[in-house]
Amino acid sequence: MSEFSNINLVLGIVGTVTGISALFISYWTYRKENPHLKVSVLKCEHDFTLSEGLAVTLTFWTGFEIKNTGDRGTSINDIGLLFRTDGLEYEWKKKYFRGPKVVSEKRWLEAHDTLKVEADFYDTYVGEEEEQIDCTFTIYHTHSSEKIRVISHRRREKPKDYSM
Repeated sequence: MSEFSNINLVLGIVGTVTGISALFISYWTYRKENPHLKVSVLKCEHDFTLSEGLAVTLTFWTGFEIKNTGDRGTSINDIGLLFRTDGLEYEWKKKYFRGPKVVSEKRWLEAHDTLKVEADFYDTYVGEEEEQIDCTFTIYHTHSSEKIRVISHRRREKPKDYSM
């Protein structure tokens, strides 16, 4: 082998190792900078009410604590609820976010911050009134979605009326 062939081989190996290292660093940086959500359920209750026309309405009251451990902020766009009962599958979207001062469609979550979110779900329901319902919630945000499973318990007390 000539001296130039050895140099070309060494340069080729160095270029390959450098390229693979750059791809790895780029992927690691991309993963680190994206939002990473850790969701915990603060409350999940449901209740049944008889509406006009003898239709049953099922209502869920939920609360979540969402921590963003990533290096980029994200918008919490929506929350979905999936549950099965009596052989039927229900898939609902939240009606609105609840909060101390604002009712809105989205909530912004900064990097390395924590956000408490309350959302209500309600719709007509055909089935037996159950004490516990297995639920799967999906938190939709700008970059992805997170699923969390929880068991909803029937609400024992009616909420207090503060409308005065």
